[in-house]
Amino acid sequence: MPLLKDTEREQLRQLVKACLLEISKLKIELKKCQKESLRSKNAEGIQKRVLNDEFKKQLIEKENEIRNLKQRLSEKDEVIADLENTRKYFKALTAKPKKDLTSFQSQIYQVLPYGESSTEDLYEHIKKVGFTELSKENFVHALRNLERKGYFESIDLDHETSWKKMDK
Repeated sequence: MPLLKDTEREQLRQLVKACLLEISKLKIELKKCQKESLRSKNAEGIQKRVLNDEFKKQLIEKENEIRNLKQRLSEKDEVIADLENTRKYFKALTAKPKKDLTSFQSQIYQVLPYGESSTEDLYEHIKKVGFTELSKENFVHALRNLERKGYFESIDLDHETSWKKMDK
């Protein structure tokens, strides 16, 4: 194989030097890219953490808002139930009296609950409805009149009278 001439050898050496220089430049560029990539990953991680924290804060705020709305809803439900109760008693108190009862007796009959209850429980119930001026003696007298007409039944248990509203 013929030997290379000095000029060719020199050109080859310069070419190798240029390639080595280019490789060095590429290595430096690669390191810069790797550093930038690492910074970018760190930035993405930080950004994800920040977004995650913001999301958690928003989630907590929304949960609190939902809790507040549920509380307001239950309060409104209580108000509605109270208004329904008032409506029921208003209808009972303003209803046309039963034909064999006085208006007062009919109101008492309409307002008192079905089922068996003690005199004391019924009296407390009637006072809550609005008969605040009614004495217990007058109330018992009205119950006895309603019993006589078949609207209530009295049950004596251990010297205490319970009353049962009859469906009529």
